[in-house]
Amino acid sequence: MSDSSHEHSTREILIEATARQLWGVDESELRILEICQETNLSTSVIYGHFGSRQGLIDASLLHIFAIVTDQMVHNLTTIMSGEHPTGSFVDTLYELLTDPTHEAEVTSQRQMFLRVSATALSRPSIRPGFLELYDQFTKQMDAMYGELVRRRLLNDQLTGHQWAIFFEGQMLSRAFHDLSSNWDSQDDWLRAADRMLSAAKPEDNS
Repeated sequence: MSDSSHEHSTREILIEATARQLWGVDESELRILEICQETNLSTSVIYGHFGSRQGLIDASLLHIFAIVTDQMVHNLTTIMSGEHPTGSFVDTLYELLTDPTHEAEVTSQRQMFLRVSATALSRPSIRPGFLELYDQFTKQMDAMYGELVRRRLLNDQLTGHQWAIFFEGQMLSRAFHDLSSNWDSQDDWLRAADRMLSAAKPEDNS
Protein backbone atom coordinates (compact mmCIF):
# COMPACT_ATOMS: atom_id res chain seq x y z
CA MET A 1 0.00 0.00 0.00
CA SER A 2 2.84 2.33 0.90
CA ASP A 3 4.68 1.53 -2.35
CA SER A 4 1.51 2.10 -4.40
CA SER A 5 0.91 5.45 -2.68
CA HIS A 6 4.50 6.49 -3.34
CA GLU A 7 4.18 5.50 -7.01
CA HIS A 8 1.05 7.58 -7.41
CA SER A 9 2.73 10.54 -5.72
CA THR A 10 5.76 10.32 -8.00
CA ARG A 11 3.57 10.20 -11.10
CA GLU A 12 1.59 13.21 -9.94
CA ILE A 13 4.75 15.19 -9.14
CA LEU A 14 6.11 14.54 -12.63
CA ILE A 15 2.81 15.29 -14.37
CA GLU A 16 2.25 18.53 -12.47
CA ALA A 17 5.80 19.76 -13.10
CA THR A 18 5.51 18.97 -16.81
CA ALA A 19 2.05 20.54 -17.05
CA ARG A 20 3.35 23.79 -15.56
CA GLN A 21 5.96 23.97 -18.31
CA LEU A 22 3.52 23.04 -21.07
CA TRP A 23 1.28 25.97 -20.14
CA GLY A 24 4.08 28.26 -21.31
CA VAL A 25 5.93 26.41 -24.09
CA ASP A 26 5.31 24.11 -27.01
CA GLU A 27 5.99 20.47 -26.25
CA SER A 28 8.92 20.51 -28.70
CA GLU A 29 10.66 22.93 -26.31
CA LEU A 30 10.11 20.77 -23.23
CA ARG A 31 13.38 19.57 -21.69
CA ILE A 32 13.31 16.36 -19.67
CA LEU A 33 16.46 17.39 -17.80
CA GLU A 34 14.64 20.50 -16.54
CA ILE A 35 11.83 18.30 -15.25
CA CYS A 36 14.43 16.12 -13.51
CA GLN A 37 16.03 19.18 -11.90
CA GLU A 38 12.70 20.58 -10.72
CA THR A 39 11.46 17.29 -9.27
CA ASN A 40 14.80 15.83 -8.12
CA LEU A 41 13.91 12.66 -10.03
CA SER A 42 15.99 10.85 -12.60
CA THR A 43 15.23 10.18 -16.26
CA SER A 44 15.05 6.47 -15.43
CA VAL A 45 12.17 7.20 -13.03
CA ILE A 46 10.36 9.18 -15.74
CA TYR A 47 10.76 6.44 -18.31
CA GLY A 48 9.83 3.82 -15.73
CA HIS A 49 6.49 5.53 -15.11
CA PHE A 50 5.63 6.81 -18.58
CA GLY A 51 7.69 4.71 -20.98
CA SER A 52 8.94 7.69 -22.95
CA ARG A 53 9.15 11.46 -23.11
CA GLN A 54 5.98 11.41 -25.22
CA GLY A 55 4.18 9.34 -22.60
CA LEU A 56 4.94 11.99 -19.98
CA ILE A 57 3.78 14.78 -22.29
CA ASP A 58 0.53 12.96 -23.14
CA ALA A 59 -0.28 12.39 -19.46
CA SER A 60 0.48 16.04 -18.68
CA LEU A 61 -1.69 17.36 -21.51
CA LEU A 62 -4.59 15.25 -20.26
CA HIS A 63 -3.97 16.66 -16.77
CA ILE A 64 -4.20 20.18 -18.21
CA PHE A 65 -7.40 19.33 -20.09
CA ALA A 66 -8.95 18.01 -16.87
CA ILE A 67 -8.02 21.23 -15.06
CA VAL A 68 -9.48 23.44 -17.80
CA THR A 69 -12.74 21.54 -18.14
CA ASP A 70 -13.16 21.31 -14.35
CA GLN A 71 -12.78 25.11 -14.21
CA MET A 72 -15.38 25.57 -16.93
CA VAL A 73 -17.83 23.36 -15.05
CA HIS A 74 -17.02 25.19 -11.80
CA ASN A 75 -17.67 28.60 -13.41
CA LEU A 76 -21.07 27.53 -14.70
CA THR A 77 -21.94 25.87 -11.39
CA THR A 78 -21.05 29.08 -9.55
CA ILE A 79 -23.38 31.29 -11.55
CA MET A 80 -26.12 28.63 -11.48
CA SER A 81 -26.04 28.68 -7.69
CA GLY A 82 -26.86 32.38 -7.50
CA GLU A 83 -30.26 34.01 -7.49
CA HIS A 84 -31.24 35.31 -10.92
CA PRO A 85 -34.52 37.06 -11.69
CA THR A 86 -36.21 35.79 -14.85
CA GLY A 87 -34.15 36.65 -17.92
CA SER A 88 -31.06 37.91 -16.06
CA PHE A 89 -29.08 34.66 -16.07
CA VAL A 90 -27.87 35.25 -19.62
CA ASP A 91 -26.55 38.66 -18.61
CA THR A 92 -24.58 36.99 -15.82
CA LEU A 93 -23.27 34.36 -18.23
CA TYR A 94 -22.27 37.08 -20.66
CA GLU A 95 -20.31 38.84 -17.92
CA LEU A 96 -18.53 35.57 -17.09
CA LEU A 97 -17.52 35.06 -20.72
CA THR A 98 -16.24 38.61 -21.15
CA ASP A 99 -14.95 39.59 -17.70
CA PRO A 100 -11.82 41.65 -18.48
CA THR A 101 -10.41 41.21 -14.95
CA HIS A 102 -9.68 37.55 -15.76
CA GLU A 103 -8.99 37.97 -19.48
CA ALA A 104 -5.44 36.56 -19.53
CA GLU A 105 -6.41 33.52 -17.47
CA VAL A 106 -9.56 32.81 -19.46
CA THR A 107 -7.70 33.28 -22.77
CA SER A 108 -5.04 30.80 -21.65
CA GLN A 109 -7.69 28.24 -20.68
CA ARG A 110 -9.45 28.58 -24.04
CA GLN A 111 -6.18 28.12 -25.88
CA MET A 112 -5.18 25.06 -23.87
CA PHE A 113 -8.61 23.51 -24.47
CA LEU A 114 -8.07 24.02 -28.19
CA ARG A 115 -4.45 22.85 -28.07
CA VAL A 116 -5.19 19.55 -26.32
CA SER A 117 -8.21 18.93 -28.54
CA ALA A 118 -6.09 19.47 -31.66
CA THR A 119 -3.42 17.13 -30.28
CA ALA A 120 -6.02 14.42 -29.72
CA LEU A 121 -7.11 14.71 -33.35
CA SER A 122 -3.60 14.07 -34.65
CA ARG A 123 -2.07 11.78 -31.99
CA PRO A 124 -3.69 8.37 -31.43
CA SER A 125 -1.76 7.79 -28.19
CA ILE A 126 -3.60 10.57 -26.36
CA ARG A 127 -7.02 10.08 -27.96
CA PRO A 128 -8.55 7.44 -25.61
CA GLY A 129 -7.74 9.44 -22.48
CA PHE A 130 -8.95 12.65 -24.12
CA LEU A 131 -12.24 11.12 -25.23
CA GLU A 132 -12.88 9.79 -21.73
CA LEU A 133 -12.34 13.24 -20.20
CA TYR A 134 -14.32 14.98 -22.93
CA ASP A 135 -17.23 12.58 -22.50
CA GLN A 136 -17.34 13.33 -18.77
CA PHE A 137 -17.17 17.06 -19.48
CA THR A 138 -19.95 17.08 -22.08
CA LYS A 139 -22.26 15.01 -19.87
CA GLN A 140 -21.79 17.51 -17.04
CA MET A 141 -22.38 20.49 -19.30
CA ASP A 142 -25.41 18.92 -20.99
CA ALA A 143 -26.95 18.25 -17.58
CA MET A 144 -26.33 21.78 -16.32
CA TYR A 145 -27.64 23.48 -19.43
CA GLY A 146 -30.63 21.14 -19.31
CA GLU A 147 -31.29 22.32 -15.77
CA LEU A 148 -31.04 25.94 -16.93
CA VAL A 149 -33.65 25.28 -19.59
CA ARG A 150 -35.85 23.55 -16.99
CA ARG A 151 -35.58 26.60 -14.74
CA ARG A 152 -36.43 28.80 -17.73
CA LEU A 153 -33.14 30.65 -17.40
CA LEU A 154 -32.49 29.74 -21.04
CA ASN A 155 -34.96 29.62 -23.89
CA ASP A 156 -36.48 26.13 -24.22
CA GLN A 157 -36.47 26.29 -28.01
CA LEU A 158 -33.15 24.46 -27.68
CA THR A 159 -32.35 21.45 -25.51
CA GLY A 160 -29.65 21.51 -22.84
CA HIS A 161 -27.37 19.56 -25.17
CA GLN A 162 -27.93 22.07 -27.97
CA TRP A 163 -27.18 25.01 -25.66
CA ALA A 164 -24.00 23.24 -24.53
CA ILE A 165 -22.93 22.89 -28.16
CA PHE A 166 -23.72 26.54 -28.80
CA PHE A 167 -21.68 27.89 -25.90
CA GLU A 168 -18.77 25.55 -26.53
CA GLY A 169 -18.75 26.74 -30.13
CA GLN A 170 -18.55 30.35 -28.95
CA MET A 171 -15.65 29.48 -26.67
CA LEU A 172 -13.70 27.74 -29.44
CA SER A 173 -14.40 30.55 -31.91
CA ARG A 174 -13.05 33.03 -29.39
CA ALA A 175 -9.95 30.86 -28.92
CA PHE A 176 -9.20 31.13 -32.64
CA HIS A 177 -9.62 34.90 -32.54
CA ASP A 178 -7.25 35.09 -29.58
CA LEU A 179 -4.52 33.65 -31.82
CA SER A 180 -4.96 36.23 -34.56
CA SER A 181 -2.33 38.97 -34.66
CA ASN A 182 -4.74 41.11 -36.69
CA TRP A 183 -7.47 41.03 -34.06
CA ASP A 184 -6.67 44.11 -31.99
CA SER A 185 -10.01 44.65 -30.30
CA GLN A 186 -12.66 42.63 -28.52
CA ASP A 187 -15.42 44.97 -29.64
CA ASP A 188 -16.73 42.92 -32.57
CA TRP A 189 -16.76 39.69 -30.56
CA LEU A 190 -18.41 41.36 -27.57
CA ARG A 191 -21.17 42.87 -29.71
CA ALA A 192 -21.78 39.54 -31.45
CA ALA A 193 -21.82 37.65 -28.14
CA ASP A 194 -24.21 40.18 -26.65
CA ARG A 195 -26.62 39.80 -29.57
CA MET A 196 -26.46 36.00 -29.56
CA LEU A 197 -26.86 35.72 -25.81
CA SER A 198 -29.80 38.12 -25.89
CA ALA A 199 -31.52 35.57 -28.12
CA ALA A 200 -30.93 32.97 -25.42
CA LYS A 201 -33.19 34.72 -22.96
CA PRO A 202 -36.56 33.03 -22.39
CA GLU A 203 -39.55 34.76 -23.90
CA ASP A 204 -41.58 36.79 -21.44
CA ASN A 205 -45.03 35.25 -21.47
CA SER A 206 -46.38 37.42 -18.71
